[in-house]
Amino acid sequence: MARFIQMAVMLGSSKLAHGSFGFEERTPGAEPVPQMKRELPTRKMCLEAFGRTQYDILIIGGGAVGAGCALDAATRGLKTALVEAEDFGSGTSSKSSKLLHGGLRDLEQAVSHLDLAAFRRVRCSLIERSHIGNMAPHLSQPVPILLPVHNWWEAPLYYMKLKLYHLIAPKGTTKTFQYLSADEAVEVFPMLRRQELFGAFVFYEGQHDDARMCLSVALTAARYGADICNHMKVVRLLKNKEGHVNGAEAVDQLTGRKYTIRAKVVVNATGHMSDNVRRMEDADAQPMCTRSWSSIIVMPRFYCPEDVGVFDPHTTDGRSIFFLPWQGHTLVGTSHEPRDPMDNASQPTESDVQYLLEGVKNFVSPSFDVRRCDVLAVWGGFKPLPVPSDCLHYTKMKNHVINLGPSNMLSIVGGTWSSFRTVAEKTVNAAIRYGELSPLRANSVTAESCKLDGANGWSPKMFIRLVQDFGMERDVAEHLSNTYGSNAFKVAVTADRSGMAWPIVGKRLHSEFPYIEAEVRQGVRDFACTLEDMVARRLRVAFLNVQVAEAILPQVANIMAKELHWSQEEKNRQIHKTRAFLHTQMGQLTKEDSPHMTIPIKMSVNQVRMYATQFKVLDDKGTGYVSIADCCRAMKNLGVKEVPLDLMHNVLRDIDCHAQGKVNLYEFLLLMSAVVHGDMAYLRYARLYVDYKKKQPGNYIPNLVPMERAGGAL
Repeated sequence: MARFIQMAVMLGSSKLAHGSFGFEERTPGAEPVPQMKRELPTRKMCLEAFGRTQYDILIIGGGAVGAGCALDAATRGLKTALVEAEDFGSGTSSKSSKLLHGGLRDLEQAVSHLDLAAFRRVRCSLIERSHIGNMAPHLSQPVPILLPVHNWWEAPLYYMKLKLYHLIAPKGTTKTFQYLSADEAVEVFPMLRRQELFGAFVFYEGQHDDARMCLSVALTAARYGADICNHMKVVRLLKNKEGHVNGAEAVDQLTGRKYTIRAKVVVNATGHMSDNVRRMEDADAQPMCTRSWSSIIVMPRFYCPEDVGVFDPHTTDGRSIFFLPWQGHTLVGTSHEPRDPMDNASQPTESDVQYLLEGVKNFVSPSFDVRRCDVLAVWGGFKPLPVPSDCLHYTKMKNHVINLGPSNMLSIVGGTWSSFRTVAEKTVNAAIRYGELSPLRANSVTAESCKLDGANGWSPKMFIRLVQDFGMERDVAEHLSNTYGSNAFKVAVTADRSGMAWPIVGKRLHSEFPYIEAEVRQGVRDFACTLEDMVARRLRVAFLNVQVAEAILPQVANIMAKELHWSQEEKNRQIHKTRAFLHTQMGQLTKEDSPHMTIPIKMSVNQVRMYATQFKVLDDKGTGYVSIADCCRAMKNLGVKEVPLDLMHNVLRDIDCHAQGKVNLYEFLLLMSAVVHGDMAYLRYARLYVDYKKKQPGNYIPNLVPMERAGGAL
């Protein structure tokens, strides 16, 4: 009852309906957006500008907040430079859940603890979600989320929270929610455990392509006049006679050449690496940033309906979990992370994968087999969080800090995709104030008036014109439209003929994905400098299926080599480096990382040699894998009259092979050992071994990050 009273008090506040928790509604069109100054400059043009321009503001870091700062500053008429050590959005900004969330968990924090800062965060996220939708309608769309109800008494609580969530949102920006019975919920999401379900609510969040969004923000800033450059690492800050930071020395990672960039104000927007840059300003600087690790696995489409996700904040095993549809695949993540906070490795581990898979097994119906081979990709990133301090305590939302250093460098810590624009606006306001800058426009125009490049002229049905005018396949046309907006026609014009009656144009890079060769050439124009840039962030294939990404590397490298004039040696180096990236950063873990690699193979040496020879014959292309269908044929060739399919299914489930529908040599030998000889004893050993590894002290499960510093999230 006390909780209902709390919610009634909050709901009855007149401030709530008018957004007065530290936010004022803007008047749309109060200040018209300026026109874009130029066509997209090349990277070479931006490098040449660094040496001759005195900038108003230099931003270090090309993630969501850094790119947002560049766009905000450029649209105000400030001379702006942006440098990024790797690629735009290559850090945490491209490794999110892809949600533009309003902060349902923040709302729970606000209601449970009467937390005004949490209400401000929810209100901010909901307003900013509508602003981002206005900036880039082609890159963002609503997605329905199923919220399971496990006990009858949870239903009224969830109803009140969702009602409050809906009322806080700006009018007309959020679809209403609805309640489903348990049977209806299972019909919508068939993998749910029916016996543990009382009912479910369906509410809506925003979803986007985070890497493309970050890139589009940076490229739009460049069209407004900002000079931007990726693969440009700052190695030293410059100071004037008064000891104030007035620029930076940066090294082009591609050529090794150093550039001196002068600016009146320098902004440090390097995310979880911000303290490293702060120590360039002040060697004794106290840490201002802490971080939490978050990882997500990508699974096939059949793990989640194509048009609805699910989020359960209170599962039976105590963790939260979400399943989200994204680009024809399923994203799965959780709030608990099996990672020691002292571990600095910025790559996912097999422990991360197994932890998430265990959560999936506990959540879905017991009749559904969850396999390691269903993991098509996995990524992880460090989320920057401000260290608890007096400075943080006095901020309105308590989840980000804009700090002025002893040498007048501005540093940003915190922020989410749902708040990047407003954090950028505040940062540029601070830069204008402390740097005594003279912008052409005093106020930001990115909220209601500014649209990203490609947004003007776009409509949800624009892909039909691509099909009709160019003779493209529907899925290719939809992909181009939803990725490039109105610029999709520029890509279509350069697309090669397919050589078939239909489609007429658009050579695919791989049959499973709508990516075409023309996008590689467009990606080079969009500042893609390496093969990794291309397959990971211009084409999202590395984030969706690492095996497909590895398969198309030679083809993509050949196109990039022509565009960037790579030598054969450089092309081979790019392929080798990107393969290493896929094996370490995207979840294509080496066979030594697999927990079943120490399971014994119960065969003689001669039998192992015979089956290894058979495997080599089957693997005539040298891929390192053979299909399950090939295994069945091999068994028949070796005298097995009838392949025991049920037995083989159990073997494949328990050895957790790393590729759907195919196995490597080790897994082939395990399969032959169990099926041909009918010996399943080692499978029990396998389960015991994996369970033992999970219980080792190294598999650290940290406490949850406090909600006021986590920035909300699902």
